[in-house]
Amino acid sequence: MNRFNRIVTIALVIMLYLAVVLVAGAPAQALAWAQGAVDWVGQALDGLEALSPAWIYPIGRVVTLVLATAAQLVFLWLELRRRRVPVVRVQLPSGAEATVTAESVARRLAWHVDQLADVITAAPEVRTRGTSVDILMVLETAPEVDIPLKSEEVMAVTREVVERDMGLQLRQLKVEVRHAPYPARNHAVNSASKR
Repeated sequence: MNRFNRIVTIALVIMLYLAVVLVAGAPAQALAWAQGAVDWVGQALDGLEALSPAWIYPIGRVVTLVLATAAQLVFLWLELRRRRVPVVRVQLPSGAEATVTAESVARRLAWHVDQLADVITAAPEVRTRGTSVDILMVLETAPEVDIPLKSEEVMAVTREVVERDMGLQLRQLKVEVRHAPYPARNHAVNSASKR
């Protein structure tokens, strides 16, 4: 629903911008175009009504109204319904069950992985799957870091936190590494070192 909302919002903003530019740039011409469009739609509707049997036109209007109302109600319901917070179930040794939110898992993982050397930021994306979690760990690291070694270290810490400390099942784990930029070097030093 978020993607749909984003697309609709972008389309509305672009159309509103174009309408404002058109009205501000040529107000008389914009009003003439709007009037021409309204006249064209009116003529098209009159033509449809003349070609159709007498009973089809009123039924078509009612069907269009019902479909538009149903679509609006569905979109409103999808937008206003309470969204469930993604949680993962934890089976306790006593046999009871607890739940942990995906946000809590992500926050805890970020804190632990941020403590590792050469990790600048850690941004885990946690997806819950009933009693297990899928994790995409997005890292920003120092530019000279050994990627295989750092990835293994991050995976080990993630497994330890998720499985041992939190009692969750880790279904899938991926690590995505992004390097921070190298520090800018002085041009004079660069040219001297190349000689």
